[in-house]
Amino acid sequence: MALSESLKLKVAQSQLRRLETLTDCAYAVSLVLVIQWLPLPSESSVVGGKILLADLFAEYAGNLISIGIALAFIIIYWLRSNSRTALLERTDKVHTSLSILSVFFLLFLLYIVRIGAEVEGVSSRAGESFAVAMIGLPLAVGWWHAERKGLIWQGVSDEEKRGEFVESFTEPVTALITLPFAFLGDLYWNLAWLAYIPVSAVLKRLKAKSLVGR
Repeated sequence: MALSESLKLKVAQSQLRRLETLTDCAYAVSLVLVIQWLPLPSESSVVGGKILLADLFAEYAGNLISIGIALAFIIIYWLRSNSRTALLERTDKVHTSLSILSVFFLLFLLYIVRIGAEVEGVSSRAGESFAVAMIGLPLAVGWWHAERKGLIWQGVSDEEKRGEFVESFTEPVTALITLPFAFLGDLYWNLAWLAYIPVSAVLKRLKAKSLVGR
């Protein structure tokens, strides 16, 4: 039996709430994973007696830096996910699948950050660029799909849609640009992230033209 339009809307809105719950759980799990990166006294090279917490953290300062970076990524991506979801009225299978894919690559990014000090620099840099791109691309395509399929609240203005479009695509495009620079060294790779500025400007211009052309 075919569902009525009102019932289809309720189902799609319920799916959006379930997606929000799944996403929040994934972020919660990521926090648990990150806290497990803290060093244990049994891992210290200090022998003979108990160790001071300050000495333990000093010995594993690299771990603490990785934890700080990972926390920054978690906070940034959760805030973006939360603000983007607030603009949606409902979801569908395509949008949900893309969102889950993005969360998977966030966990992959945390993995890269975790092992960054233990692998070759080029592997760490390339891995981070790839992971950031693969976090953003599903979200960007998902936003484009949401606009195309009318999954967004009707009250969302064209200006808000343009802002979300630009923010969604700028980061993954920039990450793809930085990928080849990862093989040239830290300096070139870090400088390549400055491409974010012109990429954002170009996307704003393109999106503005598309809105005018409607």
